[in-house]
Amino acid sequence: MNFIKQDIILLLIMLIALLLNGCSEKSTNEKQQAVDPTKPSTQVIGQKVVTEPKSAAQKQDRNRNNVYPKNKRNENYVADFNTLDQFIKEIQPPNEQLQKMLKEDLDFDGKPEYVLAFGLEKEEIYNIFVVGEEEHGYHIIDKLEDPVIVVHLNTDVKIMKLDQTDQKFIVVYSIGDGGAYSEGFSIYTLENNHIKSINSDFPNATGQGIRTLKDTDHDGIFESVDYYEFSDTQEHTIMVYQKYDGKGPEKKEILYTNKSKKFVYPSNPKDVILNYLEVDYLMKWFDIPFPEMDQLIDPVAKQTYDFEDAIDLSGLAYLSYPVLELSINEVSSDDNRKIFLVKDDSLEERAKKEILFTLEKQSGKWTIKSIEMNDKL
Repeated sequence: MNFIKQDIILLLIMLIALLLNGCSEKSTNEKQQAVDPTKPSTQVIGQKVVTEPKSAAQKQDRNRNNVYPKNKRNENYVADFNTLDQFIKEIQPPNEQLQKMLKEDLDFDGKPEYVLAFGLEKEEIYNIFVVGEEEHGYHIIDKLEDPVIVVHLNTDVKIMKLDQTDQKFIVVYSIGDGGAYSEGFSIYTLENNHIKSINSDFPNATGQGIRTLKDTDHDGIFESVDYYEFSDTQEHTIMVYQKYDGKGPEKKEILYTNKSKKFVYPSNPKDVILNYLEVDYLMKWFDIPFPEMDQLIDPVAKQTYDFEDAIDLSGLAYLSYPVLELSINEVSSDDNRKIFLVKDDSLEERAKKEILFTLEKQSGKWTIKSIEMNDKL
């Protein structure tokens, strides 16, 4: 009996020990599986660690740090920004302010481009950028290169249609910043994610003159129009124009900017001679006929003269500055017939001849009847 009691007591002790050991293992496993809520949760699978994806906010922070090319050709880079204002402040040249901003889909890819013009004042633009808009921000596509080589100011920039297609062009307008007045323009377009220069028309040679974009014949196609203004006897202006891109045939027209807006026959015989010499020079320069020549000279006397052997007419090339240094002296005269000696008073060495003009009065007008060129003594 005593042995039976002892066996029962040992069995109970063993059962209690087993129960206590199971509770301890359960507590240990629960502690091992506890997760710190401040850390990303992970599962251990063999030797691999699987991490939960980052939040959308974390992705956005990562994307802000991406960079895009400022100019792919020189591989300069600038960080993208989520707002255009931030981007403008980032690329803004020192001491310059944004003077004009244009928004347009220039290449018809469904995404807008921005033309940003920076400068000191509204009509004093120094840097123009074309900026593209992407999914994660903005980037510089290209900077407009200024082709004008004389001193000038860029005063405005526009987006224009210049022909009957849907193509859009960037047009920069400029004026001279020197002593004489001048104006012109430069045309660009966006092709294959780069800015392409189409044409630039500015009086780079003389620094004076007017170049404009104008649909001269109202056919929906703009022309590049050059105005050559002269302060000669008739105040001639020669208009030379062709298609806006500088291609195609060139056309020319003679305009008069005097009060009458047309040819006015000179009443003074000296002015008849000067008018004739000016027109002869301009005809050769622009290779166009001047109808007034048929009125100034008798057909019998009309022929080709090389007046530059006698006088320096190059002063006419200075457009609005009449600097012909001539003396026109009357050597013989009566009521209906006069003879004048024309000499060059400049220091030009090639002027080694003198010219005799004989004029006669017909129907109240003095007309050139003969021209003689003689060597100087």
